[in-house]
Amino acid sequence: MADQNSIGPLTPHEDEEFVSQTVYLSGHAYRRCRFDRCTFVVTNMPFVMQENRIVGCNWRIECDVLWGDPNTRSNLRRLLDAIDGAMDELGMPPR
Repeated sequence: MADQNSIGPLTPHEDEEFVSQTVYLSGHAYRRCRFDRCTFVVTNMPFVMQENRIVGCNWRIECDVLWGDPNTRSNLRRLLDAIDGAMDELGMPPR
């Protein structure tokens, strides 16, 4: 994920609604958007998600973990932690 305060050359999306779509996060900045039953696709490119509402979405992670580059492993761990945090915040359905 990119720094939330500096979007840079990312394609901005604000106050948009996405329903049952495949949404490519990488290369985009999403602010105050709503996602219902979407599939998020994440690659090694940066992205920003800030103040969004996420309901029933799945994640597809397409990241290269490079031999000898600990940053790629760290980035993947941060992404997984962010997904876990989002799930904790939204509340996971009972199993």
